[in-house]
Amino acid sequence: MSAQANSSSSQPRSPDSSSNETENTSGDENDTNDSRTDTDRPALPLADLLTRETDRKFVGLTENDPQEYPDEVPPETRCSPETSRSFKDIIKVLPKASSGELWATNDFVETSGRVDTAAIRRVHGLDVDALESYTGSSIEDLAAASEADAVVRVYDHQDIVDDRRKALNALGYDVKFRWQIASDSYSIINPQEAYLPIISALQQRGETNPFGWVSYRDWGGLLKMVVICPSLRNVVSGDQEDIEDDVEEDGITIAVSNDSDSDENSNKDEEGSETIIYGGFQTGYDFRGTQTLWARPILFFPDSGTVLPDMGERYTRRHYGKATNADHERSQGRVPISEWWRSIYDDIDTRMIDVDTAIRRTRAIAYDFEDLPFSVEDCYTYWGIANRYAVAAADRATSIASLSSRPTVYNLQFSLLIALLDQYEGSWASDTYQEYTEVAGELLRKPAMMIQLAMQEHDRQTDEPDERVLPEGQQTLSDALDDIVDIPGITVDSEADLSDGDAQRLQDRVQRCLDDIESVT
Repeated sequence: MSAQANSSSSQPRSPDSSSNETENTSGDENDTNDSRTDTDRPALPLADLLTRETDRKFVGLTENDPQEYPDEVPPETRCSPETSRSFKDIIKVLPKASSGELWATNDFVETSGRVDTAAIRRVHGLDVDALESYTGSSIEDLAAASEADAVVRVYDHQDIVDDRRKALNALGYDVKFRWQIASDSYSIINPQEAYLPIISALQQRGETNPFGWVSYRDWGGLLKMVVICPSLRNVVSGDQEDIEDDVEEDGITIAVSNDSDSDENSNKDEEGSETIIYGGFQTGYDFRGTQTLWARPILFFPDSGTVLPDMGERYTRRHYGKATNADHERSQGRVPISEWWRSIYDDIDTRMIDVDTAIRRTRAIAYDFEDLPFSVEDCYTYWGIANRYAVAAADRATSIASLSSRPTVYNLQFSLLIALLDQYEGSWASDTYQEYTEVAGELLRKPAMMIQLAMQEHDRQTDEPDERVLPEGQQTLSDALDDIVDIPGITVDSEADLSDGDAQRLQDRVQRCLDDIESVT
Protein backbone atom coordinates (compact mmCIF):
# COMPACT_ATOMS: atom_id res chain seq x y z
CA MET A 1 0.00 0.00 0.00
CA SER A 2 1.46 3.33 -1.03
CA ALA A 3 1.96 6.14 1.42
CA GLN A 4 -0.22 8.11 -0.94
CA ALA A 5 -3.30 6.34 0.43
CA ASN A 6 -3.80 8.25 3.66
CA SER A 7 -6.59 9.52 5.86
CA SER A 8 -7.50 12.39 3.53
CA SER A 9 -9.59 10.12 1.35
CA SER A 10 -12.93 11.52 0.21
CA GLN A 11 -14.62 8.15 0.54
CA PRO A 12 -17.45 7.47 3.04
CA ARG A 13 -16.37 8.54 6.46
CA SER A 14 -16.40 6.79 9.83
CA PRO A 15 -15.15 8.07 13.16
CA ASP A 16 -11.67 7.16 14.40
CA SER A 17 -12.78 6.83 18.01
CA SER A 18 -14.01 4.13 20.32
CA SER A 19 -16.78 4.58 22.83
CA ASN A 20 -14.38 5.15 25.73
CA GLU A 21 -12.06 7.75 24.19
CA THR A 22 -12.05 11.13 25.86
CA GLU A 23 -10.99 13.13 22.81
CA ASN A 24 -12.88 12.61 19.56
CA THR A 25 -10.57 13.50 16.68
CA SER A 26 -12.98 12.80 13.86
CA GLY A 27 -16.24 14.45 14.83
CA ASP A 28 -19.46 13.02 16.18
CA GLU A 29 -19.81 9.26 16.14
CA ASN A 30 -22.84 9.43 13.89
CA ASP A 31 -21.34 11.90 11.42
CA THR A 32 -21.14 10.82 7.79
CA ASN A 33 -19.77 12.62 4.77
CA ASP A 34 -22.32 15.26 3.73
CA SER A 35 -21.68 14.46 0.09
CA ARG A 36 -22.58 10.79 0.49
CA THR A 37 -25.12 9.57 -2.03
CA ASP A 38 -27.64 6.78 -1.73
CA THR A 39 -25.30 4.49 -3.63
CA ASP A 40 -22.52 4.93 -1.05
CA ARG A 41 -22.11 2.37 1.70
CA PRO A 42 -23.52 3.41 5.12
CA ALA A 43 -21.25 4.80 7.81
CA LEU A 44 -19.48 2.06 9.73
CA PRO A 45 -19.09 2.36 13.53
CA LEU A 46 -15.43 1.38 13.73
CA ALA A 47 -15.71 0.99 17.49
CA ASP A 48 -17.65 -2.21 16.76
CA LEU A 49 -14.70 -3.62 14.79
CA LEU A 50 -11.57 -1.98 16.18
CA THR A 51 -11.02 -0.50 19.61
CA ARG A 52 -8.89 2.61 19.57
CA GLU A 53 -8.37 2.96 23.32
CA THR A 54 -9.22 0.45 26.03
CA ASP A 55 -8.25 -1.42 29.18
CA ARG A 56 -8.42 -5.21 29.12
CA LYS A 57 -8.10 -7.35 32.26
CA PHE A 58 -6.65 -10.81 32.42
CA VAL A 59 -6.21 -13.58 35.00
CA GLY A 60 -4.45 -16.91 34.39
CA LEU A 61 -1.86 -17.60 31.72
CA THR A 62 -3.97 -19.71 29.35
CA GLU A 63 -7.56 -20.82 28.99
CA ASN A 64 -6.57 -24.08 30.72
CA ASP A 65 -5.45 -22.34 33.91
CA PRO A 66 -7.82 -21.46 36.77
CA GLN A 67 -8.96 -17.90 36.16
CA GLU A 68 -9.34 -16.91 39.79
CA TYR A 69 -7.98 -13.88 41.60
CA PRO A 70 -6.36 -14.40 45.01
CA ASP A 71 -8.75 -13.97 47.94
CA GLU A 72 -6.69 -10.95 49.05
CA VAL A 73 -7.68 -9.02 45.92
CA PRO A 74 -11.15 -7.42 46.27
CA PRO A 75 -13.14 -7.37 43.00
CA GLU A 76 -13.68 -3.61 43.29
CA THR A 77 -9.95 -3.03 42.74
CA ARG A 78 -10.28 -3.30 38.93
CA CYS A 79 -9.92 -7.08 39.20
CA SER A 80 -13.20 -8.78 38.34
CA PRO A 81 -13.28 -12.33 36.91
CA GLU A 82 -16.50 -11.53 35.05
CA THR A 83 -14.67 -9.11 32.74
CA SER A 84 -11.31 -10.89 32.58
CA ARG A 85 -9.79 -13.19 29.99
CA SER A 86 -6.62 -15.26 30.01
CA PHE A 87 -3.27 -13.61 29.38
CA LYS A 88 -2.88 -15.56 26.14
CA ASP A 89 -6.25 -14.37 24.85
CA ILE A 90 -5.40 -10.75 25.65
CA ILE A 91 -2.08 -10.86 23.82
CA LYS A 92 -3.69 -12.40 20.73
CA VAL A 93 -6.05 -9.44 20.26
CA LEU A 94 -3.19 -6.94 20.15
CA PRO A 95 -2.35 -5.63 16.67
CA LYS A 96 0.45 -6.71 14.39
CA ALA A 97 2.41 -3.94 12.75
CA SER A 98 3.73 -4.46 9.25
CA SER A 99 6.09 -2.60 6.94
CA GLY A 100 4.60 -1.24 3.74
CA GLU A 101 6.12 0.34 0.67
CA LEU A 102 6.71 4.06 0.95
CA TRP A 103 6.27 6.46 -1.96
CA ALA A 104 6.73 10.20 -2.36
CA THR A 105 5.31 12.63 -4.90
CA ASN A 106 7.71 14.74 -6.98
CA ASP A 107 5.71 17.90 -7.64
CA PHE A 108 8.07 18.99 -10.46
CA VAL A 109 7.08 15.96 -12.58
CA GLU A 110 3.64 15.79 -14.14
CA THR A 111 1.76 12.49 -14.38
CA SER A 112 2.62 12.35 -18.10
CA GLY A 113 6.33 12.42 -17.20
CA ARG A 114 6.88 15.98 -18.39
CA VAL A 115 9.23 17.98 -16.11
CA ASP A 116 8.06 21.51 -15.22
CA THR A 117 11.29 23.43 -15.93
CA ALA A 118 9.67 26.81 -15.26
CA ALA A 119 8.82 25.71 -11.72
CA ILE A 120 12.38 24.45 -11.22
CA ARG A 121 13.79 27.84 -12.23
CA ARG A 122 11.64 29.46 -9.53
CA VAL A 123 13.04 27.29 -6.73
CA HIS A 124 14.69 29.58 -4.20
CA GLY A 125 18.29 28.67 -3.39
CA LEU A 126 18.90 26.48 -6.46
CA ASP A 127 21.60 28.00 -8.70
CA VAL A 128 20.25 26.97 -12.11
CA ASP A 129 22.89 28.97 -14.01
CA ALA A 130 25.69 27.12 -12.20
CA LEU A 131 24.01 23.78 -12.93
CA GLU A 132 23.70 24.56 -16.64
CA SER A 133 27.30 25.78 -16.76
CA TYR A 134 28.61 22.71 -14.97
CA THR A 135 26.67 20.21 -17.15
CA GLY A 136 26.94 22.11 -20.40
CA SER A 137 23.22 21.55 -20.93
CA SER A 138 20.16 23.71 -20.40
CA ILE A 139 17.52 22.81 -17.82
CA GLU A 140 15.18 22.04 -20.74
CA ASP A 141 17.68 19.56 -22.24
CA LEU A 142 18.22 17.90 -18.86
CA ALA A 143 14.45 17.62 -18.40
CA ALA A 144 13.98 16.08 -21.84
CA ALA A 145 16.56 13.38 -21.02
CA SER A 146 15.15 12.69 -17.55
CA GLU A 147 13.25 9.49 -16.80
CA ALA A 148 11.92 10.76 -13.46
CA ASP A 149 8.44 9.70 -12.35
CA ALA A 150 5.80 11.73 -10.61
CA VAL A 151 5.71 9.14 -7.82
CA VAL A 152 9.07 7.98 -6.43
CA ARG A 153 9.74 4.87 -4.36
CA VAL A 154 11.47 5.63 -1.02
CA TYR A 155 14.04 2.99 -0.06
CA ASP A 156 15.73 4.47 3.02
CA HIS A 157 12.53 4.53 5.12
CA GLN A 158 9.59 2.24 5.71
CA ASP A 159 5.91 2.77 6.43
CA ILE A 160 4.86 1.15 9.74
CA VAL A 161 1.14 0.43 9.42
CA ASP A 162 -1.78 -1.40 10.98
CA ASP A 163 -3.08 -3.93 8.46
CA ARG A 164 -6.57 -3.97 10.01
CA ARG A 165 -7.08 -0.25 9.47
CA LYS A 166 -5.32 -0.34 6.10
CA ALA A 167 -7.87 -2.96 5.01
CA LEU A 168 -10.75 -0.68 6.03
CA ASN A 169 -9.09 2.19 4.17
CA ALA A 170 -8.95 0.02 1.06
CA LEU A 171 -12.70 -0.53 1.39
CA GLY A 172 -13.22 3.22 1.19
CA TYR A 173 -13.47 4.20 4.84
CA ASP A 174 -11.65 7.29 6.05
CA VAL A 175 -9.51 5.74 8.77
CA LYS A 176 -5.83 6.41 9.49
CA PHE A 177 -3.66 3.33 9.24
CA ARG A 178 -0.12 4.64 9.68
CA TRP A 179 1.70 4.62 13.03
CA GLN A 180 4.98 6.14 11.81
CA ILE A 181 7.50 6.39 8.98
CA ALA A 182 10.68 4.72 10.26
CA SER A 183 14.22 4.37 8.96
CA ASP A 184 15.08 1.31 6.92
CA SER A 185 16.99 -0.11 9.93
CA TYR A 186 13.83 -0.18 12.07
CA SER A 187 12.91 -3.68 13.19
CA ILE A 188 9.27 -4.22 14.14
CA ILE A 189 8.74 -5.92 17.51
CA ASN A 190 5.17 -7.17 17.45
CA PRO A 191 3.50 -7.74 20.85
CA GLN A 192 2.63 -11.36 20.14
CA GLU A 193 6.25 -12.26 19.46
CA ALA A 194 7.50 -10.26 22.44
CA TYR A 195 4.86 -11.13 25.04
CA LEU A 196 3.72 -14.70 24.35
CA PRO A 197 7.12 -16.00 25.64
CA ILE A 198 6.05 -14.66 29.05
CA ILE A 199 3.80 -17.71 29.30
CA SER A 200 6.61 -20.27 29.19
CA ALA A 201 8.85 -18.09 31.40
CA LEU A 202 6.24 -17.90 34.16
CA GLN A 203 5.29 -21.56 33.78
CA GLN A 204 8.93 -22.48 34.41
CA ARG A 205 8.73 -20.50 37.66
CA GLY A 206 5.48 -22.18 38.69
CA GLU A 207 3.48 -18.97 38.19
CA THR A 208 0.32 -20.13 36.38
CA ASN A 209 -2.23 -17.67 37.77
CA PRO A 210 -0.86 -14.15 37.27
CA PHE A 211 -3.28 -11.32 36.67
CA GLY A 212 -3.19 -7.74 35.50
CA TRP A 213 -4.36 -5.48 32.71
CA VAL A 214 -3.39 -4.11 29.32
CA SER A 215 -4.02 -0.46 28.46
CA TYR A 216 -3.52 0.79 24.93
CA ARG A 217 -4.24 3.79 22.74
CA ASP A 218 -4.15 4.49 19.00
CA TRP A 219 -5.47 1.01 18.15
CA GLY A 220 -2.58 -0.61 20.03
CA GLY A 221 0.14 1.68 18.71
CA LEU A 222 0.93 2.67 22.30
CA LEU A 223 0.67 0.06 25.05
CA LYS A 224 1.34 -0.35 28.75
CA MET A 225 0.78 -3.68 30.50
CA VAL A 226 0.93 -4.70 34.16
CA VAL A 227 1.57 -8.35 35.09
CA ILE A 228 1.20 -9.23 38.78
CA CYS A 229 2.60 -12.47 40.23
CA PRO A 230 0.79 -13.62 43.41
CA SER A 231 3.59 -16.05 44.27
CA LEU A 232 5.91 -13.05 44.74
CA ARG A 233 4.14 -12.09 47.95
CA ASN A 234 5.51 -10.22 50.93
CA VAL A 235 3.94 -9.01 54.17
CA VAL A 236 5.29 -5.81 55.71
CA SER A 237 4.71 -5.92 59.45
CA GLY A 238 3.23 -2.93 61.23
CA ASP A 239 5.81 -3.18 64.03
CA GLN A 240 8.22 -0.25 64.04
CA GLU A 241 11.67 -1.77 64.48
CA ASP A 242 15.05 -0.11 64.43
CA ILE A 243 16.21 0.89 60.96
CA GLU A 244 19.77 1.34 62.20
CA ASP A 245 21.56 0.84 65.52
CA ASP A 246 22.47 4.51 66.08
CA VAL A 247 20.01 6.70 67.97
CA GLU A 248 21.11 10.17 66.89
CA GLU A 249 23.94 11.65 64.89
CA ASP A 250 24.35 15.27 63.83
CA GLY A 251 20.64 15.97 63.58
CA ILE A 252 19.71 12.60 62.03
CA THR A 253 17.40 10.77 64.45
CA ILE A 254 17.16 7.05 63.86
CA ALA A 255 13.79 5.36 64.40
CA VAL A 256 13.42 3.36 67.61
CA SER A 257 10.21 1.94 69.02
CA ASN A 258 10.70 0.40 72.43
CA ASP A 259 8.32 2.51 74.50
CA SER A 260 4.80 1.62 75.54
CA ASP A 261 3.26 4.57 73.67
CA SER A 262 4.45 3.11 70.38
CA ASP A 263 2.89 -0.24 71.23
CA GLU A 264 -0.37 1.47 72.11
CA ASN A 265 -0.43 3.39 68.84
CA SER A 266 0.33 0.20 66.95
CA ASN A 267 -2.62 -1.59 68.53
CA LYS A 268 -4.92 1.28 67.59
CA ASP A 269 -4.72 0.32 63.92
CA GLU A 270 -4.42 -3.39 64.40
CA GLU A 271 -6.50 -4.26 61.33
CA GLY A 272 -4.17 -2.24 59.14
CA SER A 273 -0.98 -3.28 60.88
CA GLU A 274 0.14 -5.54 58.02
CA THR A 275 0.64 -4.45 54.44
CA ILE A 276 0.50 -7.20 51.82
CA ILE A 277 2.51 -6.64 48.66
CA TYR A 278 2.82 -8.62 45.42
CA GLY A 279 5.65 -8.34 42.96
CA GLY A 280 5.14 -7.93 39.25
CA PHE A 281 6.34 -6.03 36.22
CA GLN A 282 5.17 -3.35 33.84
CA THR A 283 6.01 -3.37 30.16
CA GLY A 284 5.20 -1.32 27.12
CA TYR A 285 6.01 -0.29 23.57
CA ASP A 286 5.20 2.49 21.15
CA PHE A 287 4.96 2.05 17.38
CA ARG A 288 4.70 5.80 16.93
CA GLY A 289 8.35 6.78 16.75
CA THR A 290 10.11 5.58 19.91
CA GLN A 291 12.80 2.97 19.53
CA THR A 292 12.41 0.62 22.48
CA LEU A 293 10.27 -2.07 24.01
CA TRP A 294 10.73 -1.94 27.79
CA ALA A 295 9.94 -3.76 31.01
CA ARG A 296 10.62 -3.13 34.70
CA PRO A 297 9.61 -4.54 38.11
CA ILE A 298 6.74 -2.98 40.07
CA LEU A 299 4.98 -3.45 43.43
CA PHE A 300 1.26 -4.11 43.74
CA PHE A 301 -0.83 -3.52 46.88
CA PRO A 302 -3.77 -5.97 46.55
CA ASP A 303 -5.99 -4.33 49.20
CA SER A 304 -6.28 -1.18 47.10
CA GLY A 305 -5.13 -2.19 43.61
CA THR A 306 -2.38 0.43 43.71
CA VAL A 307 0.76 -0.02 41.59
CA LEU A 308 4.05 1.58 42.58
CA PRO A 309 6.32 1.88 39.53
CA ASP A 310 10.04 1.75 38.95
CA MET A 311 11.14 -0.69 41.63
CA GLY A 312 14.12 -2.17 39.83
CA GLU A 313 16.24 -2.40 36.71
CA ARG A 314 14.64 -1.21 33.49
CA TYR A 315 15.04 -3.70 30.64
CA THR A 316 14.93 -2.28 27.12
CA ARG A 317 15.18 -3.62 23.59
CA ARG A 318 15.67 -1.27 20.66
CA HIS A 319 13.87 -1.75 17.35
CA TYR A 320 16.86 -2.76 15.27
CA GLY A 321 18.59 -5.92 14.11
CA LYS A 322 16.36 -8.98 14.37
CA ALA A 323 14.73 -8.29 17.69
CA THR A 324 12.66 -11.47 18.00
CA ASN A 325 15.22 -13.88 16.48
CA ALA A 326 16.85 -15.52 19.51
CA ASP A 327 19.81 -17.04 17.62
CA HIS A 328 20.61 -13.73 15.93
CA GLU A 329 20.39 -11.83 19.22
CA ARG A 330 22.76 -14.24 20.96
CA SER A 331 25.23 -13.96 18.08
CA GLN A 332 25.21 -10.18 18.62
CA GLY A 333 25.82 -10.50 22.34
CA ARG A 334 22.27 -9.54 23.32
CA VAL A 335 19.84 -11.40 25.57
CA PRO A 336 16.84 -12.52 23.46
CA ILE A 337 13.48 -11.06 24.43
CA SER A 338 12.22 -14.58 25.10
CA GLU A 339 14.77 -14.89 27.91
CA TRP A 340 14.05 -11.50 29.44
CA TRP A 341 11.03 -12.57 31.37
CA ARG A 342 12.76 -15.22 33.48
CA SER A 343 15.42 -12.65 34.39
CA ILE A 344 12.81 -10.05 35.30
CA TYR A 345 10.90 -12.53 37.45
CA ASP A 346 14.09 -13.46 39.30
CA ASP A 347 14.96 -9.78 39.70
CA ILE A 348 11.58 -9.08 41.31
CA ASP A 349 11.92 -12.13 43.57
CA THR A 350 15.26 -10.82 44.82
CA ARG A 351 14.06 -7.26 45.34
CA MET A 352 11.04 -8.31 47.40
CA ILE A 353 13.48 -8.93 50.25
CA ASP A 354 14.19 -5.20 50.43
CA VAL A 355 10.58 -3.99 50.23
CA ASP A 356 9.98 -4.24 53.98
CA THR A 357 12.96 -2.00 54.73
CA ALA A 358 12.04 0.49 51.99
CA ILE A 359 8.51 1.04 53.30
CA ARG A 360 9.64 1.28 56.91
CA ARG A 361 12.30 3.78 56.00
CA THR A 362 9.95 6.11 54.10
CA ARG A 363 7.50 6.07 57.01
CA ALA A 364 10.27 7.01 59.41
CA ILE A 365 12.12 9.65 57.37
CA ALA A 366 10.63 13.14 57.43
CA TYR A 367 11.59 16.28 55.54
CA ASP A 368 11.57 19.22 57.98
CA PHE A 369 10.45 22.28 56.03
CA GLU A 370 11.01 24.55 59.00
CA ASP A 371 14.74 24.00 58.50
CA LEU A 372 14.71 23.81 54.71
CA PRO A 373 14.73 27.15 52.84
CA PHE A 374 11.82 26.12 50.59
CA SER A 375 8.25 24.90 51.03
CA VAL A 376 6.62 21.51 50.39
CA GLU A 377 5.08 22.98 47.25
CA ASP A 378 8.47 24.18 46.05
CA CYS A 379 9.90 20.73 46.73
CA TYR A 380 7.42 19.09 44.37
CA THR A 381 8.16 21.63 41.65
CA TYR A 382 11.90 21.03 42.10
CA TRP A 383 11.18 17.39 41.26
CA GLY A 384 9.58 18.47 37.99
CA ILE A 385 5.92 18.38 39.04
CA ALA A 386 3.76 21.08 37.43
CA ASN A 387 2.64 23.82 39.81
CA ARG A 388 -1.04 22.83 39.76
CA TYR A 389 -0.34 19.32 41.02
CA ALA A 390 2.43 20.51 43.36
CA VAL A 391 -0.02 22.81 45.16
CA ALA A 392 -2.62 20.05 45.54
CA ALA A 393 -0.06 17.48 46.72
CA ALA A 394 1.51 19.90 49.19
CA ASP A 395 -1.88 20.83 50.68
CA ARG A 396 -2.72 17.17 51.19
CA ALA A 397 0.70 16.22 52.57
CA THR A 398 0.75 19.01 55.17
CA SER A 399 -2.84 18.41 56.27
CA ILE A 400 -2.18 14.71 56.90
CA ALA A 401 1.18 15.10 58.64
CA SER A 402 1.21 14.96 62.46
CA LEU A 403 3.41 18.06 62.23
CA SER A 404 2.44 20.02 59.12
CA SER A 405 6.02 21.16 58.56
CA ARG A 406 7.41 17.59 58.76
CA PRO A 407 5.63 15.24 56.32
CA THR A 408 7.11 11.80 55.96
CA VAL A 409 8.41 10.56 52.63
CA TYR A 410 5.63 7.96 52.56
CA ASN A 411 3.10 10.76 53.01
CA LEU A 412 4.70 12.83 50.24
CA GLN A 413 4.60 10.04 47.67
CA PHE A 414 0.95 9.12 48.24
CA SER A 415 -0.13 12.75 48.39
CA LEU A 416 1.42 13.19 44.97
CA LEU A 417 -0.39 10.15 43.54
CA ILE A 418 -3.72 11.32 44.96
CA ALA A 419 -3.23 14.85 43.65
CA LEU A 420 -2.60 13.46 40.17
CA LEU A 421 -5.70 11.27 40.37
CA ASP A 422 -7.83 14.23 41.42
CA GLN A 423 -6.34 16.91 39.18
CA TYR A 424 -4.63 15.38 36.13
CA GLU A 425 -6.57 16.08 32.93
CA GLY A 426 -4.18 14.73 30.32
CA SER A 427 -3.80 11.21 29.02
CA TRP A 428 -2.75 8.56 31.50
CA ALA A 429 -0.75 6.98 28.71
CA SER A 430 1.32 10.13 28.28
CA ASP A 431 5.02 10.37 29.08
CA THR A 432 4.32 13.30 31.40
CA TYR A 433 1.96 11.31 33.61
CA GLN A 434 4.42 8.42 33.63
CA GLU A 435 7.21 10.75 34.77
CA TYR A 436 5.07 12.16 37.58
CA THR A 437 4.22 8.71 38.96
CA GLU A 438 7.87 7.71 38.73
CA VAL A 439 8.68 10.51 41.16
CA ALA A 440 6.60 8.61 43.72
CA GLY A 441 8.55 5.44 42.95
CA GLU A 442 11.85 7.24 43.38
CA LEU A 443 10.72 8.59 46.75
CA LEU A 444 10.27 5.05 48.00
CA ARG A 445 13.54 3.83 46.58
CA LYS A 446 15.79 6.83 47.20
CA PRO A 447 14.31 9.19 49.81
CA ALA A 448 17.64 10.79 50.76
CA MET A 449 18.67 11.33 47.15
CA MET A 450 15.31 12.88 46.28
CA ILE A 451 15.63 15.64 48.88
CA GLN A 452 19.16 16.28 47.65
CA LEU A 453 17.78 16.68 44.13
CA ALA A 454 15.35 19.30 45.44
CA MET A 455 18.18 21.03 47.31
CA GLN A 456 20.35 20.98 44.21
CA GLU A 457 17.60 22.60 42.14
CA HIS A 458 17.00 25.18 44.89
CA ASP A 459 20.70 26.07 44.95
CA ARG A 460 20.71 26.36 41.16
CA GLN A 461 17.82 28.81 41.18
CA THR A 462 18.87 31.02 44.09
CA ASP A 463 21.09 34.06 43.57
CA GLU A 464 22.06 34.39 47.23
CA PRO A 465 25.07 32.27 48.31
CA ASP A 466 23.91 32.23 51.95
CA GLU A 467 20.60 30.61 50.90
CA ARG A 468 22.27 27.57 49.37
CA VAL A 469 21.74 24.30 51.20
CA LEU A 470 24.13 21.66 49.87
CA PRO A 471 27.66 21.72 51.26
CA GLU A 472 30.09 23.62 49.06
CA GLY A 473 31.95 21.31 46.74
CA GLN A 474 29.38 18.48 46.80
CA GLN A 475 29.25 17.20 43.25
CA THR A 476 27.41 13.88 43.55
CA LEU A 477 24.16 12.77 45.12
CA SER A 478 23.84 9.77 47.41
CA ASP A 479 20.99 7.88 49.06
CA ALA A 480 23.02 7.07 52.17
CA LEU A 481 21.84 8.95 55.25
CA ASP A 482 25.45 9.27 56.43
CA ASP A 483 26.15 11.46 53.40
CA ILE A 484 23.58 14.11 54.36
CA VAL A 485 24.06 14.42 58.11
CA ASP A 486 25.38 17.97 57.75
CA ILE A 487 22.35 19.12 55.76
CA PRO A 488 19.53 20.72 57.80
CA GLY A 489 15.96 19.59 57.23
CA ILE A 490 16.32 15.79 57.30
CA THR A 491 14.95 13.88 60.28
CA VAL A 492 14.47 10.18 60.84
CA ASP A 493 11.97 10.12 63.65
CA SER A 494 10.35 7.58 65.94
CA GLU A 495 6.84 8.58 64.90
CA ALA A 496 5.69 8.23 61.31
CA ASP A 497 3.09 10.66 60.02
CA LEU A 498 1.17 7.76 58.55
CA SER A 499 0.49 4.52 60.34
CA ASP A 500 0.08 1.35 58.30
CA GLY A 501 -3.68 1.70 58.66
CA ASP A 502 -3.63 5.33 57.50
CA ALA A 503 -1.42 4.41 54.59
CA GLN A 504 -3.80 1.65 53.52
CA ARG A 505 -6.75 4.03 53.67
CA LEU A 506 -4.84 6.42 51.44
CA GLN A 507 -4.30 3.62 48.96
CA ASP A 508 -8.04 2.87 49.08
CA ARG A 509 -8.65 6.55 48.25
CA VAL A 510 -6.35 6.21 45.25
CA GLN A 511 -8.32 3.21 44.05
CA ARG A 512 -11.69 4.93 44.47
CA CYS A 513 -10.41 7.71 42.23
CA LEU A 514 -9.30 5.12 39.67
CA ASP A 515 -12.73 3.51 39.74
CA ASP A 516 -14.44 6.89 39.29
CA ILE A 517 -12.29 7.68 36.26
CA GLU A 518 -12.92 4.26 34.71
CA SER A 519 -16.68 4.64 35.19
CA VAL A 520 -16.57 7.96 33.30
CA THR A 521 -14.51 6.63 30.41
